[in-house]
Amino acid sequence: MSEHGMPETTMEDNLRTTAAEFLGRTPGACFIGYEAAPQGGTRPVFLRSAGDAGRLVWNRWCYANLTAYLPEMNGGEGLIGIAVKGCDARALRELVRAGQIERARLFVVGLPCTGLSALDGDTLAGRCHGCMYPEDFVYDATLGPMETPDLPHRADVAVEENPAGKTVEERRRFWEAELDRCIRCEACRKICYACYCPECIFEKTDPRWSSRRRDHADKFFFHAVRAMHLAGRCIGCGECERACPAGVRLMLLNRSLQRDVEVLFGYRGAGVDENVAPPLTTVSRDDPEFTVERTSP
Repeated sequence: MSEHGMPETTMEDNLRTTAAEFLGRTPGACFIGYEAAPQGGTRPVFLRSAGDAGRLVWNRWCYANLTAYLPEMNGGEGLIGIAVKGCDARALRELVRAGQIERARLFVVGLPCTGLSALDGDTLAGRCHGCMYPEDFVYDATLGPMETPDLPHRADVAVEENPAGKTVEERRRFWEAELDRCIRCEACRKICYACYCPECIFEKTDPRWSSRRRDHADKFFFHAVRAMHLAGRCIGCGECERACPAGVRLMLLNRSLQRDVEVLFGYRGAGVDENVAPPLTTVSRDDPEFTVERTSP
């Protein structure tokens, strides 16, 4: 039962009906949602026929941020239906703002969510602590009220695991130990909604900015560059950490930079406000330490 009194099975049925109606009236359209995975849990699914809408599911194991597929579909033709959790609507807003997909091509179905399940099946997923919806986001259809759920805020990380407050040397040792597990598969980059650069610095060969070596320098360069690239744009969906086969706690780094951006710029978070773009993608005279160089005529 959802917090709004609507059984999840009813919302699932409504999702299937909504998707079937969209596909039935829109020739050449695609609908992106979730289906049951053979090994358990869920996986993304791309539907082209109204008759396939019965494959759609909606439950506490629908982890994937489906908006990550949209940049690859930019510039194409046909309408795209997509099911989004309230938190993932923030990513969708930023993709539209960045010109990675046209809002006019989308049929957005809002999925009311009271929190995803942790892997143990009994507790709340860490990503859901402190959840925040973009309350002014305009959906094309919803399965219920799209309101930020009343979920507990994220507990402070244990002191022995928190790099904040440590000396530079202590932080270096902390991250060396954490990143030592990285195998440079770059699954974190490939699953991230915000990694849509047409030419990624990590794929360039002339000049070659990084290698696939597994020494600390190359691992740190990769994760530091990616984290800075996401600062202010990360929505905290946690997909990078979920995709990491080595268990690197990537959200520890992302959340640290997000807090810095919030403090420096008074920023609430990516995609929360329609009229406020991520600070590091814009420039303003009110930015901290902003100066203007003047030259003599």
